[in-house]
Amino acid sequence: MPKYEFVAVDFDGTLCTNAFPEIGEPNPVVIGYVRKLAAEGSKIILYTSRENGTRKLLDEAVAFCKAQKIPIHAVNENPWNPYAATIGLKPSDGRKVYADLYIDDKAINPVDIERIAHFSAWEEAT
Repeated sequence: MPKYEFVAVDFDGTLCTNAFPEIGEPNPVVIGYVRKLAAEGSKIILYTSRENGTRKLLDEAVAFCKAQKIPIHAVNENPWNPYAATIGLKPSDGRKVYADLYIDDKAINPVDIERIAHFSAWEEAT
């Protein structure tokens, strides 16, 4: 069994540079790590705000992942949530994608909050 069974990965600013609505340049470090997790057995979930409207932005992101050889198990959905049954839900219920690991350029680890909460950029400059 892999260390992380489900890994949710953001697209813009994470798998590629943020050039929304265009597709940015591939981020080889993140792509390599995600491929490694997949090779170890993790199921990769593409977790993005991209949608398919008049332009198929979500389809473009999925195509990018395929071109980068990132195996996608699911896109913006819960393939399995082990806690759902304990509160009377189906595993696919819920708006937030369930994962054991989230990779996102906008994320902050709660452990780091204490360190950055008291940091002021202007104090550093003086």
